[in-house]
Amino acid sequence: MIEIRSGVQQQYPDILSDEALRAIRAVAALDADRKALMAARLERRKRRAAAGERIAFLDPDSTITRTGLSVADARAGRFEGCAIPADLERQWVQGTGPAAKPHTTLEKSIRNVAYALLSGADGWMFDGEDALGQVETMSLDNQRNLKLAYAREPVFLAAAEKVAGEMNTWARGFFRREIITEWRKQLDFTTRNFRARGLHLDDRHIRNADGSGFSASIVDVALYVTHNHRTLSAQGASIVLYLPKIQTAEEAALWN
Repeated sequence: MIEIRSGVQQQYPDILSDEALRAIRAVAALDADRKALMAARLERRKRRAAAGERIAFLDPDSTITRTGLSVADARAGRFEGCAIPADLERQWVQGTGPAAKPHTTLEKSIRNVAYALLSGADGWMFDGEDALGQVETMSLDNQRNLKLAYAREPVFLAAAEKVAGEMNTWARGFFRREIITEWRKQLDFTTRNFRARGLHLDDRHIRNADGSGFSASIVDVALYVTHNHRTLSAQGASIVLYLPKIQTAEEAALWN
């Protein structure tokens, strides 16, 4: 069972929707696994520090926990992964930054997404962690702006048109030419990635019913996928998650 901070659901009914909360509850049991992994991470650091132990490679005869893959097979490339989606095959230039700004209006905050998608980068990693800042309701503002932008809602299109004009005004002075000719078409060029918060972080607004912290990673992924998977699929775009601060193969397996 989970609890939501008083007043937050009323402030963000479009993000903390019934469907989104069902998605969070459906995978909430993974929070116990997450906490076990983080406890093991801290214990491993403590043991190494006490013993002066250096970080070592895994035994090639061992199996990567939470998988059926041996370390030797992983190192030798004896496994099959998913095919690389077409919109991830060319990522020569990738930008990063949050989709929201603190202490401002929606109209000004969502400009972050417009700048990103008009940048011309092959991919843009919309950061839900370090670059965003874990203050107040920034994580929910981030989700709201992405949902509105991906769906091409009027508030985003108005911001994008204005940003495109400002970028061209600057470009005429610097390059002596405009850099954006069809701003609506440009919005579809950049592959959209979302960086969830790391396994070590608890969410600010959702916790377990016993009062203990609940995984920010679970909240981020559940909200992002719930609100955007239909839109992205309809646009022929991939759902891409950038996973932060993974320290072991077992942690990667938990994400999987």
